[in-house]
Amino acid sequence: MHVFTALVVIAATLTAQTGPVKELDRKDLLVIEGAKDPGQIPEWLAWEYSFTLLKDWQGRDSGFTHDLREAVSAQEFELLEKEALAQATRQARREARGASLMDKYPRSATTDPEVMAKANDEAFAIDLEYRRGILRSRDRLLQAFTAESQAVLMNWVAENKAAITSYVPKSDLKRWRLPE
Repeated sequence: MHVFTALVVIAATLTAQTGPVKELDRKDLLVIEGAKDPGQIPEWLAWEYSFTLLKDWQGRDSGFTHDLREAVSAQEFELLEKEALAQATRQARREARGASLMDKYPRSATTDPEVMAKANDEAFAIDLEYRRGILRSRDRLLQAFTAESQAVLMNWVAENKAAITSYVPKSDLKRWRLPE
């Protein structure tokens, strides 16, 4: 699965506004494949993917969630589904804030490098807050689960890393990994 976040698109749009739209130079682009190197996938991204998977299959049994559902208690799985719904709300809030940022820095009027840098910093602040929210959800779940269920959940999330492929500009790698 290819993972692209809304604010990465916003940041790419803001950086491409100085002239004709151009593609990222492939030499500057890192392809991070969870199937090959799961340790390179940040925790926030693994949990984002896992919460999204849970939300997409909520209320239905699937090959993606069946073993997890069977391994944790009904109350724990209910908490998982609740956090998955909270993830959808968190994502919608981030997208709304990103859209507001696009209104604040319209494509046609944002050409000054200082303004573009400020817009990129504001976009990153929105994304970082979103990522921290994901990790707070993770922490709430782990605190509420038994030790055995914690291990099952952590293994399930770790296995989900194999389905994640991210495309990250080398210059943005440090920010992409945050807040770890």
